[in-house]
Amino acid sequence: MKSFVLLIFLAAQLYSQSTDPLFLRIVLPEKDTVNFSSSRHRIAASTNVTSRAFINYKEVKVYPSGAFVGMHNLTSDTTVLHIAVFNPNGDSLYKDILFLKPIAKTYPPGEIYIDNISFPSEDSWVMTDDIIEVRMRGTPGQQPEFSIDGVESGIPMRELTAKNGAGLGSYVGQYKVRSTDKCSDANVTVKMSRNFFSSEKATAKGKISIIQDSLPRVAELTGKRPFLNAGLGTDRLGGAKLGFLTEGVRLVVSGKVGTQYRVKLSNAMEGWLPQDFAQLLPANTSLPYTLTGSIVTSGTDTEDVVRIGLGQKVPYTSEQLTDPMALVVNIYGATSNTNWITHNLSAAGIQQVKATQVGEQQFQVTIYLKQTQHWGYDIGFEGTTMRVRIRRAPLVADTTKPLSKLLIAIDAGHGIGSEGAKGSTGTIEKNYTLAIAKELNAQLTAKGIRTLMTRETDSNVTMTDRADKVINANVHLFVSIHCNSIGETSDAELVKGTSTYYRYPGFKPLADIMYKKMLSLGLAEWGVTGNFNFSLSGPTQFPNVLVETAFLSNPEDEMKLLDPEFHKKVAGKIIEGLEEFTRSFRQP
Repeated sequence: MKSFVLLIFLAAQLYSQSTDPLFLRIVLPEKDTVNFSSSRHRIAASTNVTSRAFINYKEVKVYPSGAFVGMHNLTSDTTVLHIAVFNPNGDSLYKDILFLKPIAKTYPPGEIYIDNISFPSEDSWVMTDDIIEVRMRGTPGQQPEFSIDGVESGIPMRELTAKNGAGLGSYVGQYKVRSTDKCSDANVTVKMSRNFFSSEKATAKGKISIIQDSLPRVAELTGKRPFLNAGLGTDRLGGAKLGFLTEGVRLVVSGKVGTQYRVKLSNAMEGWLPQDFAQLLPANTSLPYTLTGSIVTSGTDTEDVVRIGLGQKVPYTSEQLTDPMALVVNIYGATSNTNWITHNLSAAGIQQVKATQVGEQQFQVTIYLKQTQHWGYDIGFEGTTMRVRIRRAPLVADTTKPLSKLLIAIDAGHGIGSEGAKGSTGTIEKNYTLAIAKELNAQLTAKGIRTLMTRETDSNVTMTDRADKVINANVHLFVSIHCNSIGETSDAELVKGTSTYYRYPGFKPLADIMYKKMLSLGLAEWGVTGNFNFSLSGPTQFPNVLVETAFLSNPEDEMKLLDPEFHKKVAGKIIEGLEEFTRSFRQP
């Protein structure tokens, strides 16, 4: 049931818009001419609530907020979208939007052509035994070949085929680098022969450097919160990460593609390091390698500390286990010489520490915990000794006030330069995440709970600065507030609801609890998503959750987000979720 305040708000808006001149606000599409590649496109617009709206001459529902939505189905290479609104007086407004499908390149029958070389698309460094792969599209049914200037020519390519055996015109070829090969910024050229006397040639965008004498190379990490990617894949959130490291760690560089160094962690493991985080050391620098020393556990009133003796700062990855409750740290470039693991009584939250050589130059430390929930950890160095700090569950003296001793961080998603999603009425995500964040902050403060906001105004705060702020403040729990939206090819009326997101399995319980609290507001289900590669889901130092409150792209959800009373309810449910999580996993 809509709240009384929402009814007043919508009634006021209805009266205002019924007396204002007729208007038509189109949020999506954003331009008068749209180049399209899909078969349909989402429409988002608004008008006076007393008006009627039509999309391609078919009437659509106008919601109490004035919003209306629809889909434009693209049936030909050129289509016109007609949007019109009419008020009760018979006045009308309309807008025509032109949709154009990019004209595909065509070739005369029988012509030999090379349409596109998709790989290598970036400059690459390679060394002995690496595979150089070339991919291209061209005339089906041919026998193209490629050459690497100064290295090898006439390397055959094979055509990929469909299930029916027909050629697709997509070709791939590979060359394995020999120990005698050497080149610098060499072009990769593909050739497709017309006949004995003529051929079609094209050059790949990316160039190849085979640098046997200076690879492998040592890089030292620099900058704020450097990280390793798992591969070269990417999406709007960036590439999947292996984890964050610390400044001063040295790694073995074995190649490069574009702006990322390929890093050898062990014989069975590699990662990709953005070059902005790397300082290449002189070519004669010794490769990072260390024997491990003794391991010692200790603790304070709030955390346990595990110190692992190493000879230098080498790379590592970490993983949370939940059954059993444990933290696993893999240390690369390390060989076990650990003959002492000392347990001190002050490390009250640690059950056991196990050290294992699991592979060549891969040393694994497993820290088994006594508590039933991960509360965060931090890996760093004291000199060359690795220090793993593990936060214990908070001691809650009064279960009616479980957050009283904690510091809660609140993130209002987006800001200047990053507006986020838009609703059909022109609602901008950054404004409503800030409104909900301020309400959450006010309710927590009223309870006497300490808070930290990543932004308090419509300001441009980078993801790195937000992460640094909350990590440096040593917060206990972190909530990032967002409003969701669908893509341009989905139906806005069919997709609505709430969802929560986490990255590490040890923080899933917080996302689960928060999701149930949000559903109690009557919102539709959109699920709990893990392994979420959002910047502010990356810190391991504290349990964190991203809450997508509702879909701005859905007119019904948008009306909720417009309502200040809904902001208060969301803030209240987030607090209930934080309290339940803390109460459930406190120190006994």
